[in-house]
Parts: sequence; structure tokens; C-alpha cells
Amino acid sequence: MNVSTYTRNIGLIYLVPLILYLVDPFNKGYLFGYALILVILLNGKKMIYNLDSDFIFLSLFSITYAIFYAVYPISGVQLIFIYALFPGFFYLFGKYLVLPKMNPLHLVFVLFAIGFVFSISSLISVIINLREGGFVQQNREIPLFWNGKKTKATLMAAYLTFNMCLPIIYLIKKTKISILSQLVAGIIFITSLLSVFRLGSRTQLMICLLSIALSLIFVIPKQTIRANTKLLLFLLLISILVLNFVPLDLNADYFSVLGSRLQESSNTSSAGGRTFLWLQALENLFNYPLGWQGPNVRYAHNLWLDVARYAGLLPFFLLVIFTLRSLRNTYRAVRKAPNELLLNTTLLIYSIASMLIFFVEPIMEGLFFLFTVYCLFQGIINAYLKQPKSEIDLQ
Repeated sequence: MNVSTYTRNIGLIYLVPLILYLVDPFNKGYLFGYALILVILLNGKKMIYNLDSDFIFLSLFSITYAIFYAVYPISGVQLIFIYALFPGFFYLFGKYLVLPKMNPLHLVFVLFAIGFVFSISSLISVIINLREGGFVQQNREIPLFWNGKKTKATLMAAYLTFNMCLPIIYLIKKTKISILSQLVAGIIFITSLLSVFRLGSRTQLMICLLSIALSLIFVIPKQTIRANTKLLLFLLLISILVLNFVPLDLNADYFSVLGSRLQESSNTSSAGGRTFLWLQALENLFNYPLGWQGPNVRYAHNLWLDVARYAGLLPFFLLVIFTLRSLRNTYRAVRKAPNELLLNTTLLIYSIASMLIFFVEPIMEGLFFLFTVYCLFQGIINAYLKQPKSEIDLQ
């Protein structure tokens, strides 16, 4: 199945709004999110067919959170509808992206493509900033190339989350991937890695290292001796090239921002001071079951605890239920076709990368777009799970 065939089967009327939502031109991506929801609603039969219990729990969470937000819509009334509608409908649309008898390798490329399109605005913005000022810049805020609006490094780096998982494509020697695809993936990854250095994002660097380490742990026992030998030789070659041509010095120009942050050891053990905020939020969870607000209240820097802080226990528990169900579905998907190592590893690493961001950032109030992409991935996983094994074109 080539790109044109896949596009035709899904329909441009669905894909164009999705792409524009992910690119988020001039911070107006939410308008294309509305357009996507409208298109889904117009095809009511297909929508009803794809409804399931995960959609119900996710929608209950998003609607209850939106209701609490509506009491004091500090960031605008528009967010009431975005919070209420986007998670559930993006989950539904994820199911649309999985076609019957779809080759698992094609499904991997769909996941990679979503991650890349999601990162385009961030990548272009950081590349422009590097061209103008290089790596020796201490200001971590990057102007968004669409409108010049300065954007915090944490927000800019979040767009790169799934690109930092791309090394897994080189670690699975059992699956044959074209040289062109590997070259494109390599260019995207290196560009994203350099962007992470510029942004000084320790979280994204951790995601990259974890994706490599966990992929090796997951893949090596499942590959043949021949495949593992190829993997070992590949890793040896990469190590030699890096040691000979890349200066591993925290004082190097490209380490100007990230190097200085890595040397900040005072708050590393507490995840940048987040552990104190987590403990405080856990205590407030029982003291203030309807949420806690105030001028001196800080973000908990955790998806679930920040939901409890803003909206109380009800949406908190609904989100926990959806999270546990999504982790269970990911586990089942990874076990469905044991021989499909690349797909299984991609599903596993994407979920871990998302969870890592969710654990350390205020998602609903800061990185909501990342949560909707996670919901999209969960829809893809559930659609893949519901396909009979006889319909999976295992190769």
C-alpha cells in the first residue's frame, strides 16, 4: 500500500484537518480540530460503529473537566469546548487511520508520520533560531516562526517527543526497512536532537536514551543471533563515529544550554523540584476533594495531580481509569503479534515517552495538544487490537 492509496482510502476530507491541527499554523490549529470533529459527525454511522467503553470514559473525563473549567474560564471560553470535545473525537479518529488487512510496517510509518508532522512547527522555529544565533544562546525561549511569538522551551520541546523515539528504527534488524526511509528518519532524528540541545531539554534527552535502552532490552531476546550480531556491529560502528567526530564536552558550543542545565545538580534528584510539588498535591488530594485554587498555588507538574488540583477527584478518577485502560490496551497490542517487533517496540516506546511527559508537566493547562495526540494513538491501538489476526497482513 503506497501513500496515495492510503490517502484515498482514509479521505483527504479527514487527513487535511488532522495535518493542519498538528502543524498548528498561527496557533489556530484548534479551528482544524473543530473541522475534523464536524467531518466525523457528518458520517454518523461510521462514528457510532467505532464507539466503545474507552471513548465513554475519556469523554466523561473531558466533559467533567470542561464543566469545572467553565466555572472560572481563565484562559477563555473557547477552551470549554476544546476540553470537552477534542480528546474523545481524536481518539475516535485514531480508529479511522487503521485500515483492514493493514501491514504492521505501514502502521508504524503512520505513527512516525504523525510524530513528524506534529513536530514541523517546532523544528522549523528552532532551525531558524540556530541559523540566526547558533548554539551559544542562553535564552531558552524560541520565537515561533508563524508569528514570532516567543515560546517556552518546555512547550517547544514537547512537539519533538516522538521524533526522539526514532532510533528504534535502526535497532530492529529483523525488519527490512528501505535505505531511503532510514535516511529520512536519521535526518529527522539528528535535526530534532540538535533542537533539543538548543532548547536545553533534559526530559527529551531522557526520552531518547530511554527509548534506545528499553528497545534493546525488549528486542534483543526476541531477535535471532544473526540479527543481534548485525545490531551489535551497527552499535559499535555508531559508537566509533561518535567518539571520533563528535566532541563530548559539556563546554562545547552545541552544549551551551543543555550542558549548563545538566551541570545543575542541585535539583536533579528531585526532578527539578517536582517531587515536593507531587507530595504537596497528594496531600491536597484528600484535603480538597473538589480541587484547590489560589494565587499562591503552583502547578503539580503531573497530568493526573494537576487535573485533581483544577477540577477535583471526579475527573481525576475518570482520567486514572482511562490511563489504566490505555496501558492495558498497549500491553495487549504489544503481545498480539510477537513477531512484529518494530510495531510492538514503537507502540511501547511511544506510550512510555508520552507517560514520561505526563508525569512531569501540567498537560491540560500547558501541553493539551500532546494529550490529544496521545488519544489519537490510543484510538489507533484499539483499532489494531480489534482486527482479527487473520486480517493482519503479517510479513
